Parts: sequence; structure tokens; C-alpha cells
Amino acid sequence: MNKDALKKNSWSHVRIRPIAKRFWGADGPQLPPVDDHWLLYEVGDKTVFINNSATGHGTVLGLDQIHHYSSDRATGPRCGLLTLNVQLHIGGDRLWIEPTFRPGQALPDQFAEVRDWNRTNDAAYVRSLYPPKPAPQAPVATDNRALGLGLFFFVGLGIGLAFAKS
Repeated sequence: MNKDALKKNSWSHVRIRPIAKRFWGADGPQLPPVDDHWLLYEVGDKTVFINNSATGHGTVLGLDQIHHYSSDRATGPRCGLLTLNVQLHIGGDRLWIEPTFRPGQALPDQFAEVRDWNRTNDAAYVRSLYPPKPAPQAPVATDNRALGLGLFFFVGLGIGLAFAKS
């Protein structure tokens, strides 16, 4: 990692590779990835502070966690790509870091083919994971009084006919 080149790009916007994994809350299900812009704040002798412009999550990365910086002129004059040796995970108000197998390569998950996800779809996606359970059906109440009266009538009629014959 060329620290001097990175220092020249302080206060620039970067996209990180691998893209940060997102979670619904701190312990919720994983969400599809969003390729956010992170602000590359102060670059120190051994650390770099980055902050996610969309979510407010921020962390201090050690220079050994950064593989390299590349400019991204197509996005803008002070924009770049930060290839990491780790993968960031964000959920709720937490941010945690996991090592990767190769620089810039995401850890395997079910969203490997998802591109251009819009975070406004997150709530609908989570609802699809946990569909509402149907309301329990109340037992159907039957009016047994009419049945009881009819049975009483026929039994009484049968007994009455039996006495009438004798």
C-alpha cells in the first residue's frame, strides 16, 4: 500500500471493494449490497478513517487492511476505489470487519449476482422473508339447543307412542 499516494487523496470519495455487507439491524438478515460512496478522511501514518456517506457508519482501517487505492476518474475528479484485504459489515448502528480470502473479493453469500440494489427496497425484502402468519380461525359455534330440543321431542314422541300401544 502506497501511503503517500493515499495521503494525497484524503477527503476524496471512494467506493470500497469488496462492497460492505449490510444487515437489517445488528442481528437481522443480510440485505442485498449497495455500492455506497465512503469519504476517505484523514490518512495517518498507520491508519485511515473512512465514513459511509449514506448510512453514517465509519471506521478506522489499518494500512495493512488496505490493499491499494485506484483513481476512478469516470465517477469524478476526487473519486476512487479502495481495494481492501477485509470486508466491512454494517447493521443497525454497528460496523465490524472480517478478513477476506483475496484482496477485493467478497466473502461468499446469496447476493453474488445482485447489482444496483436500491436501499428503499430493503423493508419489502425483509417482509418477504417473514410473511405474516394467517390469523387463527375462531371455532365455528353451532347452536346445539335446536338439536337438543329436536332430539328431546323425538325421544318423547317415541316413548309416548310406546305407552299408547300398551
